[in-house]
Amino acid sequence: MRLTIQAINFSLKSNLKKFIAKRIDKYQHYYDKILSTDLYMKLEKSAHSRGKQVEIKVQIPGDTLIVKKKSNTFEEAIDAASSALERLLIRSKEKQLRSYQNGV
Repeated sequence: MRLTIQAINFSLKSNLKKFIAKRIDKYQHYYDKILSTDLYMKLEKSAHSRGKQVEIKVQIPGDTLIVKKKSNTFEEAIDAASSALERLLIRSKEKQLRSYQNGV
């Protein structure tokens, strides 16, 4: 699985890279045919909010799963996005298994 991390409007620290890699590695447990994972992290600097946004795109055969989450810290946003993506991976795997069982 190929992992691409892109930080927008800030520089990425090594401890955050380790956190991301540890969290993303768990995806293989839920779906073993992941082609690539792209993670975009954006620091929003506006007058009324200073949020952190995370977008994760996972390419699997025949589909692309995309999850976007915002939070006060990147760790919280990554956790929320990863949890949602894990549910999507499980749902995709179950859908794939059902189609094989039904002979489609």
